[in-house]
Amino acid sequence: MSDSPVAIVTGGAQGLGAAICIELLKKGYRVCAVDIQGEKAEEFAKQQQLVYGKENIIAAHCDVSKESDYARVFEEAIKTFKRVDALINNAGILLESNPRRTIDVNLMGPIYGCYAAFKYMGKSNGGNGGIVINTSSLAGFLPAAENPVYTASKHGIIGLTRSFGMPLHFDKDGVVFACVAPHMIDTDILKSANKTLVPDYDISKVHSHILMRPEFVAKGFMKVLEDRINGSTLIVIPGEYRYIGTQKEMRELNLL
Repeated sequence: MSDSPVAIVTGGAQGLGAAICIELLKKGYRVCAVDIQGEKAEEFAKQQQLVYGKENIIAAHCDVSKESDYARVFEEAIKTFKRVDALINNAGILLESNPRRTIDVNLMGPIYGCYAAFKYMGKSNGGNGGIVINTSSLAGFLPAAENPVYTASKHGIIGLTRSFGMPLHFDKDGVVFACVAPHMIDTDILKSANKTLVPDYDISKVHSHILMRPEFVAKGFMKVLEDRINGSTLIVIPGEYRYIGTQKEMRELNLL
C-alpha cells in the first residue's frame, strides 16, 4: 500500500474539480473524485486510471448538501486508501431561482465538509491532521447585482475559512483551512449565469476576454496545498495568484 497523500475533491468529475483532480494526480496524490453525478464521476475516474493507475483514483457519489454523504465518502476513501490528508470543497452551483438549494450546496456543503474533516482527520479524534481548501470566488469580496444569493454564499465561504483557520481549531486538531477565490472561469457554471435574474445577459460572452482556463486555476490549489497558510485566501486572476488578508477598511476600524 502506497503512503502517498490522499485528497477528496467534491464536484470532482467536471470543470474546475476535474482539473484539480488531475493536478493532484500529477503531484503524486491519490484521489477520491466525488460528484453528485455519480456516473460521470465513474467515467472520469476510469479515464484517469488509464493514465495514473487504478490504484490512484476512485470515484464516489456525493450530494454535498447531505451531511451523511460526506461521512460515507470519507469512509470509502479511508477503506480504499487507509488515510485522508486533504479535502477540497469545490462543488458549487449558480441557481438564483432556487436560493435554498444554492445555499445548501455552496455554503452548507462546505460546512458539512469542514466538520467531516475534523471528525476523520482531526488529531482530537485520532487523526493525523490535514488541510481543507474551500472554493470561493471574487464574488466573495465584491457585490454582484445579478447573482446576490450566489454572492452571499461565496462571502460565507471566506468567513468560514478564516474562522476555522484560527489557532483555536488548529491547536486542537492540526487541520489547516484555506480558501481559493478565482475570477471568472470558463466552465459550465459560468455559462449558466445568464439564466439568473437577467435572462438576456450572457456573462461568459461579455467577459470572454478575461475567462481563465480551469487548469490555470487548479494550479492555484496546488500552491495553497504547498504553502499551507492557515486561514488564508488566495485570489486567482488572469496571469496571477495572490494572497489577500483582512480588508484594509476593517483594520482601520481597529476592531481586529
